[in-house]
Amino acid sequence: MTGHFHTVDKPSEPEQNVAAPQSFELSSVVVEYDGKPNRCTIYPTEATRLERMASWITADADVFVELDDMR
Repeated sequence: MTGHFHTVDKPSEPEQNVAAPQSFELSSVVVEYDGKPNRCTIYPTEATRLERMASWITADADVFVELDDMR
């Protein structure tokens, strides 16, 4: 079998995917556990169930701080 590999002298630049800024509301839920840390999950309020599966974050509830405490 014969063939050629074509190479480029310089690597291609990654495409810049600049999305327009968007605004959305977040919701949260805290699940309390006995004997282990409570967990807080944050997700977009208007997201469908399917969208929530790809756009949420969960962490121990004690790592979150009030926004006013950040100043």
